[in-house]
Amino acid sequence: MGKIDLLELQSRCKRDPAGYREDFLMQLEHFNALHAVFSSSSSHVGTGVSSSKDHENFGDLVSFISHVHTVYKSESSWFPSLLLALIDQHFMRLDVSLRRRLVAALILLRNRNCVSVNQALPIFFKLFRCADKQLRALVFKHVVADVKLANKGKKNEAYNRVVRQFLRDAVRDENPVAAKKALAIVTELYRRNIWNDAKSVNLVVEACFHQHPKILVAGLKFFLGQDEAAERAAEEGGESDEDDDGLAGGDKDMNTKQGGKQLVSKDDVFKAYHKGVASSKRKKQAKLKRMIASVRKQQIKAEGNDGEARFAAMQLIDDPQGFAEMLFKKLKEGAQAFETKMLLLQVVSRVVGLHQLILLNFYPFLQRYIQPNQRDVTKLLAAAATACHELVPPDAIEPLLRQLVTQFVHDKARPEVVAVGINSVREICNRTPLVMTEDLLRDLSQYKKARDKPVATAARALIALFRELAPSLLEKKDRGKGADLEKSVKAYGTKVVSERVDGAELLQLERIKRKRLVAEIETMTEFEEEDDDDDDGNINSNSNSNSNSNSDDEEEDEENSEEVEDIELSENELEENDILPVKKKIRANGKLTLAELKRRHKIAVLKAKKVAEREEKLEEEEQLRMMEEENPIEQEKIFGDEDFNKIKALRMQSKLDENLDKMGAKKVKNAAETDLTRLVMRKADRASERRVNPDALAAIGIRRAHDKASRLATVLAGREDNEFGSSTARRLKKTGGASNKEKAKKKQLPLAARIHAATRRRNAPVQKGKRQLGRFRKV
Repeated sequence: MGKIDLLELQSRCKRDPAGYREDFLMQLEHFNALHAVFSSSSSHVGTGVSSSKDHENFGDLVSFISHVHTVYKSESSWFPSLLLALIDQHFMRLDVSLRRRLVAALILLRNRNCVSVNQALPIFFKLFRCADKQLRALVFKHVVADVKLANKGKKNEAYNRVVRQFLRDAVRDENPVAAKKALAIVTELYRRNIWNDAKSVNLVVEACFHQHPKILVAGLKFFLGQDEAAERAAEEGGESDEDDDGLAGGDKDMNTKQGGKQLVSKDDVFKAYHKGVASSKRKKQAKLKRMIASVRKQQIKAEGNDGEARFAAMQLIDDPQGFAEMLFKKLKEGAQAFETKMLLLQVVSRVVGLHQLILLNFYPFLQRYIQPNQRDVTKLLAAAATACHELVPPDAIEPLLRQLVTQFVHDKARPEVVAVGINSVREICNRTPLVMTEDLLRDLSQYKKARDKPVATAARALIALFRELAPSLLEKKDRGKGADLEKSVKAYGTKVVSERVDGAELLQLERIKRKRLVAEIETMTEFEEEDDDDDDGNINSNSNSNSNSNSDDEEEDEENSEEVEDIELSENELEENDILPVKKKIRANGKLTLAELKRRHKIAVLKAKKVAEREEKLEEEEQLRMMEEENPIEQEKIFGDEDFNKIKALRMQSKLDENLDKMGAKKVKNAAETDLTRLVMRKADRASERRVNPDALAAIGIRRAHDKASRLATVLAGREDNEFGSSTARRLKKTGGASNKEKAKKKQLPLAARIHAATRRRNAPVQKGKRQLGRFRKV
């Protein structure tokens, strides 16, 4: 029976199983006969003894039986076990096309639960050893899809336990192809958020112990790539596969809100999926997804991006100290390629910085490679900065910092080298500020006046960092206005333990202010009511005394005018220290000079400022006293999102108030936002949890004096005085028709000439991959 006939019989068997039962049994007997031929001599299976037509017929029968097996389960109950045994025993010697069809039939039976996972997975992982790329891709897709389907509703721990055991054995396999495919399955399941737990990550850690360098590189790239992808997703508001599946599958209840306003309503989702034709639905759905991604991005930015997604895979390692020491041991062996060494270096530095490990031999190892001519030096410096944290003794990092400054920051170095060195020093000091000395900091601060913009920018960034950390280390002119000289770097090993929720005192202070404001309003209303009663009873007495009060007011005005004249004309108020008789404070007409008026105005402003500061101090003391009397606010209730948003707003307001005295009103808001961002990033997560971008260390904005643009400008400037110019310029300026030479090129030649030219081109000698094509006609 041909292939088309089997497909027709397959369709009819599904529609009418009882009517075509005899036909199915006939094909089953045909399959048994062919299987007996194939299994009669196992050494001849797939070696060429059987013809390709027999292979095709056998594959068609296997596909037919696998499709209708669920219809005739009792008649073909032995078929799954026979297929498993056939693939298990002869998978290396089977014909390539036949093997693919047998595996496809096994996948179909597994999808219909006719074969258990314990029976199918050993066969699938054995197939990874075959030298058939398409077959390995087919098995890979099936295993990933099978795991995803098993964990669709909820986590199937029993199933996951079995699959993980097979994956662990496959990762430890000596065959690099099978181990690499098993590792690829684990990484793909982690990327799709199907297996994103510690057990999956530690499978990748075991892969890094593999002897083959390709498996090691794949495991290292997983840690680097997944963490960078998580950061990009956190910054861009990316969605996972589960979100996409939920949106497409009907879970369209989008309660995305921002600022109390619902930006994506249920009506929008309904219109995108149920209104209009197919093309308009696609446009609406794409617009809806863009809107949701934009809102999530704004929410992540508003929340400060507190680093939950950073180094997500590395945070799940069970034994980070042992993992880092093992990788560092491989790094010191020096048997790997340069790219592998760089990957090892980056992973070790991130694990050390994230988990705050003590690996003191790592810093002298890095010190040997800190040179300007080192390959990928920015990646090396970024790894050195990432490996620094507050628990490392400053004595261990000081030789590294000294080597960095000596090699990169000096007068004979190029500007881009100096900028990279200062930026690297800033990143190291951001994590371990104790390593910086006062003399070194003041020397590096002198580069703020450099002519090259990247160098000056890097020096100013270093100054800005220490204005926040320890302003006393800077020179007086670099500390900035209103610097807190009492602020200093904490001693090594000092740990600050918070007794309250961060920002709870601001919330409690706001509540006290609100209570005092309500009390003041109540007292004012009581006084106003009393005043109204007094006014109603004393209207007549006030009307009788209007004339007397007017006369009193006139007398008071006269007295005030006399006092003003006394202030203007009195010479007793001259300063005692003023001994210069030239600067008169009273003019000839008896009025005060402009300088004296400015001086008195300044004194009045200072007095008002002191009075305001005194009142503010008294108010703060009163508020602190009330806070001490009250219980902490976090003991009275559990904070929610609204409370934390209010704390964030109060922090912004406090930063605005702090910056009012430092700069003008236009710069206050921007400076407060910058300071608040630094504060949030510093308090939300440690500096060691942030990845150092190697591109951020490089100097940007340097333009060489003899770059390509300047050379081209010089060439074009030299052509301006040329009398004749280039042929291209003459042709572009020409206003007439084509020349005889151009017409000859376009002239149609006789057939014999064209054949001769084609022959010459075909027989032309080949040099450097191109034929030497000469002209076939001279004009």
